[in-house]
Amino acid sequence: MGDGKRNIAPITVCTFESGYRYMSQIGNQFKLLVIDEVHHFGNGIRDEALEMSTCPFRLGLTATNVTKDTVQVKLRDTVGATIYELTVSELKGKYLSPFELFTIQVDLNLKERKNYDASIETFRKAYLPFAQLHPDSDWIDFIRYTQKNYEGRQAYSAWQNAKRIISFPQAKETTLASLLAQHRENKVLIFTPDTATAYKISKKHLVMPITSDIKRGEREEVLSKFRDGKLKTLVSCRVLNEGLDVPDAEVAVIVGGNHGEREHIQRIGRCLRPVLGKSAIVYELVVRDTMEVRHWKRRTQSLDTRVIAQI
Repeated sequence: MGDGKRNIAPITVCTFESGYRYMSQIGNQFKLLVIDEVHHFGNGIRDEALEMSTCPFRLGLTATNVTKDTVQVKLRDTVGATIYELTVSELKGKYLSPFELFTIQVDLNLKERKNYDASIETFRKAYLPFAQLHPDSDWIDFIRYTQKNYEGRQAYSAWQNAKRIISFPQAKETTLASLLAQHRENKVLIFTPDTATAYKISKKHLVMPITSDIKRGEREEVLSKFRDGKLKTLVSCRVLNEGLDVPDAEVAVIVGGNHGEREHIQRIGRCLRPVLGKSAIVYELVVRDTMEVRHWKRRTQSLDTRVIAQI
């Protein structure tokens, strides 16, 4: 079920959207419900699809389990408790290709540092008082708050500017060029924090971007050429994270990310398909003394990392 097709059989596969749309009609026809990428549920979006099913047996699958307490509670009610779990480090070498994960810390230049520090200071002047007055609030609550007054909008704009500065500063650009030269004979995936950075890298190094702007037919053609080795390097923001059959890659360069540990593991997994004799390499570029460091530590807490260069 999906893309205009509605074929009901003893074993039926459907998209999340089709499940949500038609579960009230088919939810009583099956005994087993298997939910792939189950981490997409539990936050209110499309949860009714699980609630409308009468399946007594349920199995949720994910490579990136949820950590938020409220989502865990919802998933326990609609799917069940976690019954089996392994980390990426425990899987590598047998089910996943052996890999090395290197973190390259870089610095902002003087102009970038001055701009970044000023933006962060403007952001903190609004965020810290808000956090003190609303200790149980989350980031979405703060975003709503920023839209209600001029100081809040200034703070949010400053935060966005700080993110833009560290997304692809001069040091990251230099480091990426060096890594691409070093691995010119390998299949390389480059992951960026935003689409603008993906296109900037694409133009600078003449590599193919995979973004939401690329239509399905062209995307499949590009992935086929990457699989055959006709294309050596692809750059993407989030499109390659999940949901696409990405051919085997040997090297991943994570220029930056915005979505935490789940995104990080999904990106690393794109070059960990087990192939005889293969050992993958993952590089992550992190700007020293910025908010990237905190995010990096949180993302990699379950993985083996080490700093190999300071530029």
